[in-house]
Amino acid sequence: MNSIPGGRFVVLDFETTGLSPSMGARVIEVSAREVLDGRVGHELLTFVDPGVRVPAEITQITGITTAMLNGAPTSAVAMRQLASFIGSSPIVCHNAGFDRKFYEHEASEYLEGRPVRTLCTMLLARRMFPGRKSYRLGSLIEEMGISFPGRLHRASADTFVTSHLFDRICADARSHCRAEHFNHDVLHRLQRVRIAEARDWLAAVDSPDTKSHWKPASAALSPQPMPSKF
Repeated sequence: MNSIPGGRFVVLDFETTGLSPSMGARVIEVSAREVLDGRVGHELLTFVDPGVRVPAEITQITGITTAMLNGAPTSAVAMRQLASFIGSSPIVCHNAGFDRKFYEHEASEYLEGRPVRTLCTMLLARRMFPGRKSYRLGSLIEEMGISFPGRLHRASADTFVTSHLFDRICADARSHCRAEHFNHDVLHRLQRVRIAEARDWLAAVDSPDTKSHWKPASAALSPQPMPSKF
């Protein structure tokens, strides 16, 4: 993880009963994996019992059954632990709009007014690795030869491979940016730059004309969650 900027990031993934909390979907598994100054640290990993049954189609995708959630922390307990673990650190997710909506919905009372800062490896990969046929997580890690323990569509495996994908993205971004300027803020702004201009933007970052010449891509300002990350 030598390419990730210094400081603390938390790579986050939820497994859920559906696509949207606004439609009643709930979190059933969470992995939050700490990356501190480029080194992988602690992982918060737990099943979550939301008090609803796991749909058969979700069990087919994840392998998680309703019975597996028996005795797991309730949503309130798990989200309180998660909010405490994340604190004010930036969150890294693949298709961050999906996980962010669930986090803000289920952990809202524990955020204490803290803004949720997210970095999306899908948006960043589109800018650093343009021209791919697919930007789903499974496709990207296969192309890059990132191996993983266990199966995808499980929270711990997903944060493991996302953290390595994030490191690859940062390595490429660093190669186009002056080292002293490469930090979380640059990555956050990079998500909003037009894909075709991303590398030129990195080369000019923090120069006097950076803000005036490059305008954010409208499609990146409010990324919509895709049906699947994979």
